Amino acid sequence: MVAPDPNVEPQSIVRFTGDDGAFRRLVTRGAFLEIVTFGFYRFWLVTDIRRHLWSNTEIDGDAPEYTGRGRELLLGFLFALAVLLPVFLLYFLAGLWLERFQAFASIPLYLVLYGFGQYATFRARRYRLSRTIWRGVRFWMTGSGWAYAWRSLLWGLLAMVTLGFVYPWREAVLERYKMDNSFFGDLPARFSATGAQLFGKVWWVWLLGLLPPLLVYGGLVALVVAEKMHLPKDDVSRVAAVIAMAVGGCGLVALPFLHGVRVARQWHWWVSGIRIGDAKITSKLDGAALIGIYWTMIGQFVLWTLLFGVAIGVVTAIIGATLGQPANLTAAMGSLSPWHLVPYVVLYMALVQTLGVVMRIYLQQRIWKVVVGSCALVNVAALANAAAAGMPASAFGEGLADGLDVAGF
Repeated sequence: MVAPDPNVEPQSIVRFTGDDGAFRRLVTRGAFLEIVTFGFYRFWLVTDIRRHLWSNTEIDGDAPEYTGRGRELLLGFLFALAVLLPVFLLYFLAGLWLERFQAFASIPLYLVLYGFGQYATFRARRYRLSRTIWRGVRFWMTGSGWAYAWRSLLWGLLAMVTLGFVYPWREAVLERYKMDNSFFGDLPARFSATGAQLFGKVWWVWLLGLLPPLLVYGGLVALVVAEKMHLPKDDVSRVAAVIAMAVGGCGLVALPFLHGVRVARQWHWWVSGIRIGDAKITSKLDGAALIGIYWTMIGQFVLWTLLFGVAIGVVTAIIGATLGQPANLTAAMGSLSPWHLVPYVVLYMALVQTLGVVMRIYLQQRIWKVVVGSCALVNVAALANAAAAGMPASAFGEGLADGLDVAGF
């Protein structure tokens, strides 16, 4: 019998046991119920999705329990609306009063909405964490949503000015604030990864992703300048501008590849930086692990959009035939009654919900499955003595995040 190496830390398996077909049926059924309930079922669908993901994620043989309720999310959303509606009304009235500054009127609104969105993101995470229990011990959070929002806003503006160069440091600052205010029972969590580490993983992705739009934009500017200077069509600057735009346009095709690599590397960076007491998580996620997921989703989007176009054509032809008009929506438009628009509305709603199902399958369950499958928990024994602490948080932040369309899963 070989003795264990004292220099090798014991690792506990983390794995996802969920069935792809079961999740697909869950979100497909939820999409149908969203239609018949005019969207209100989404609160229960989000809850079901989380419960599915949580309960099928085994950590050292035990899965966490998600105790959130759809009714909590609905009430949180309604409460958030009571806060958001006066904000929008005050802004509208202020816009009427300051009509002469109309060109800049939208900037303060965007800043306010962004700040609210980041506040909601932090509070929504607090809600989700406080509804997560593992081995009888609750996760929970402290900290200020507004303190998080200010950090996010200032770092976001800096990221815009630097064309995304400081993005890794922004992510490190925000993750550290969230993690340093997180607890598993009475055990504090912390985030050990740094912005420099993330930069080292994604700097070349950032450069390659920045190059195509810069080439397209630079080529377009060069053509405009050449036109104003009345340069001949075969001038070398015109030719170079066209080549730059062509190369940049072809480079745009690579962006989904780059996005998949960036997300995978960031997941690896984030997971590897989590510390709870003396326990930590390791990940062996490969940088190319998510590329196939993104391209499959893109293919599904193209397929369903094409089928939607075919269905629109068939409906238009049928309506045109019944009205004695050519099979052309524009020609038949003048003879359409409100009832003729029903098939188009139904098809549009069906397309939106179908694309939503595709996004939930690939951006939630498939990515979760791959990321979880790459993880291991080191020194799980350090969590055994965690004492219960913390209380369930309000769903207000989750409702605000939903109202601002920044809610996660």
